[in-house]
Amino acid sequence: MEDSFKPKIGKTVLETLTSGMYDDARFIFREYVQNAADQVDQAVELLVLKEKSEGKIEITIDANNKQIIIYDNATGVSEKEVLRFLGDVANSQKDSAKQKGFRGIGRLGGLGYCDKLIFETSYSGESIKSKMTLDAKLLKKIIENRNDNSDAAAALSIITKIEKITAEKNEHYFRVTLENVFNEKLLDYEKVTEYLSTVAPVPFSSSFTFSEQIKGLLKSRNLVPDVYNVEINEKTLFKGYKNTFIEEDNSVSNLIGVDVVDIRNDEQEIIATCWYGYREFSNTVIYVPAKKNEHNPNPERGIRLRTKNIGIGDESTCKKFFDAERTNLRFIGEIHTISDGFVPNARRDYFTENNTLKQFEKNGKIIFTQENLENILAQTASKLHNRLDEIEKYKTELDRFQKMKGSFDNEATETYHLSRLKELYEKALRAKQVVEKIENKSKTSSKIKTLYESIASNIDTTIPSLDNNVSQVSKYDPPKFKKLNENQKEVVLEMFEILEENLDFDLSELIKKKIIDKFN
Repeated sequence: MEDSFKPKIGKTVLETLTSGMYDDARFIFREYVQNAADQVDQAVELLVLKEKSEGKIEITIDANNKQIIIYDNATGVSEKEVLRFLGDVANSQKDSAKQKGFRGIGRLGGLGYCDKLIFETSYSGESIKSKMTLDAKLLKKIIENRNDNSDAAAALSIITKIEKITAEKNEHYFRVTLENVFNEKLLDYEKVTEYLSTVAPVPFSSSFTFSEQIKGLLKSRNLVPDVYNVEINEKTLFKGYKNTFIEEDNSVSNLIGVDVVDIRNDEQEIIATCWYGYREFSNTVIYVPAKKNEHNPNPERGIRLRTKNIGIGDESTCKKFFDAERTNLRFIGEIHTISDGFVPNARRDYFTENNTLKQFEKNGKIIFTQENLENILAQTASKLHNRLDEIEKYKTELDRFQKMKGSFDNEATETYHLSRLKELYEKALRAKQVVEKIENKSKTSSKIKTLYESIASNIDTTIPSLDNNVSQVSKYDPPKFKKLNENQKEVVLEMFEILEENLDFDLSELIKKKIIDKFN
């Protein structure tokens, strides 16, 4: 390479690093939260904070004034480090194996969605507050101006203003402010809360029944995920997991159990571990509205990826582990990476390609095939619900038939309903056999036991028999046909026989009834 060759990084790369790289504008909250979490960790190491629980990450969304603030009370940035820490792009000195944000581009995310991006920070022991203001509106003009030949570094220099302000010596914080935010999704408190509840490193809610069991399962693998105190508009943020789910018909299904599965490398070392939860309706996909602007009652659906307890990708990322893609959406859960070999890509929607990832994908597919969620849980739940419905349908039809017996329109109608009842009886008998088989399997499988006890244990599967009184067809007087003479009556009755032989029962009965009504 020529010594005189000096690559120039075009100004449009800044557009790519901000709004152009991500599908969902809300990613900026994840980036700023993960950076704040890293600073909280450092503050504990430096004894600025006694323990992690003292750390605060506070998000304020002011939709009326189109302003967003993300604040943390961690180390802050020292005066001498401000330019390097905030001014360098993609030149982070963070350790990717230890820290959550390590590429040094996330802090620029807000530039694509506001007019001004402001960083304010004060470092413990210093009496100076540093303030860096980036004019995002001006940056947009520079990028759009084809006559402006500024490269990325020059463009950043032009839009950046740095101030030093006297501050209290013991203050330590970092504050990000987005002024005049023009993306409505970023100003929607509900949407932001929904997003962060699935990706942020926050704890389970105490109302989530299975939280302690999950933490125990992970701890047994020497995994204690980092959690932080995050607030949005003064409300504490928790993971979105809950005990019940709203189905498409507005009915409610319950989470009834959780289990854990490990993913190992070829040396049989655990590189990731997954907890998953299943419902009594594990045979159906967890419902979310088709329209994105509708309220989503189940944003946590799907088994999802997490590294250092921060979400990677979305609900569809783990579908690759299942033969049927919909299987993943029938459950909830998290695959936590353990190996340091996992490196999130720049978009944080998956990992960079390396040997750890290859073994993760290969062995993950194998272990989930062995776990057989589709058959053990989804199909078992489906069988239980369907077979119990068949038993209940027979009982309902038997009760209705007994009440109607002798008062149908005619003997043919009663015969028809009795025939249907006998079919339902045979079906109910077969259904009971299936339920009993599942009950027997529940004695050797904890997951099937949980499903069986939740769905079937309190349901009476006794099947009343069809005794002679029920199965004996009643005697009915023939229709009188008051408007017809005897010869005409015989012709009509012969026509009735033809109708019964050549039309389906319901249509035949309808025509016969109209004839009876006309001539009676």
